[in-house]
Amino acid sequence: MTTKPGWKDLNDYSVVKDRSAIITGGASGLGEATVTTYVQNGAYVTIADYDEERGKKLAEKLSSEGGSVSFVRCNTASWDDCVAAFKHAVNFSPSKTLDIAVLFAGHAGAAIPLVQEVIQNSPEPSIDDIPKMPNHSAIDVNLLGVYYSTYLALHYFRLSSPNQSKLKKSLVLISSIMGYIDGTYNTDYNASKFGVRAIFRSLRSQGQKVNCRVNNILPGYILTPLTKRQHQIDDPREPSKATGFVLPWAPIEYVTEGVGRCVCNENCNGRSFAILPSGVHDIDEDVETGWGGEKLAGLLEQDGFFDIPNLIPRKSQYS
Repeated sequence: MTTKPGWKDLNDYSVVKDRSAIITGGASGLGEATVTTYVQNGAYVTIADYDEERGKKLAEKLSSEGGSVSFVRCNTASWDDCVAAFKHAVNFSPSKTLDIAVLFAGHAGAAIPLVQEVIQNSPEPSIDDIPKMPNHSAIDVNLLGVYYSTYLALHYFRLSSPNQSKLKKSLVLISSIMGYIDGTYNTDYNASKFGVRAIFRSLRSQGQKVNCRVNNILPGYILTPLTKRQHQIDDPREPSKATGFVLPWAPIEYVTEGVGRCVCNENCNGRSFAILPSGVHDIDEDVETGWGGEKLAGLLEQDGFFDIPNLIPRKSQYS
């Protein structure tokens, strides 16, 4: 998947110059692209990631090019790691403040429906058995970790300095299309991304209390080195080995653009942007429009998500 002909990211990234940002999951993929954009535009960026080798390598590369970037190892499912990472980001900033938090850190989870996991773990149930605990690695990282990171972002956003910019602080949450559809093949992951959506909805009208804007990104299938490996493809026109179907891939540049809208536009608050092959779409996730359901359904149908068997069950399949 390449970007649309004539596509150009029109965000004004000059607004991030000299501002302090933490990007969790910033060592690779979606996070790496965003880190690179902000460092190249003069931000002080802390990469918080579990992958120490990749994180240090990226930080060293961008630093050698004149960027202001630091790395801290962080397992976002650990409260202590998160506290250390956010403290690191604040101390790395010359102003000793935090202006931007983009929470990419994530985990694919069990990659199995919960019903199938039950059957797999206990083929013949017995009242005398002690059931095996289900896998919840995605919930640990994608929901609990995001909850921890969100709390810490809001906490440190309150710090001020004599030369502080009048711009509002920016919190960008990363949900997923899987937080909006049934996505029957990975209950752990779906639950985590629905949860991120709930954090966003709960906070977007409250961020002003700490001078903060809160927005949400919901990527669909994004082509990155990681997803290429997961789906065992080199070309997006190939059928995914994981699903057996050609998937509606969107380029990573669209994610960077969507996050840029959230960070760079002072009037952007409480918005959800779907990242799809056709572009970056505000889905109008507001009560007045049924929380974006009809618009998102139309976009997903337009971009081929409805053509993937069993991805989005129809009403006739469960009623």
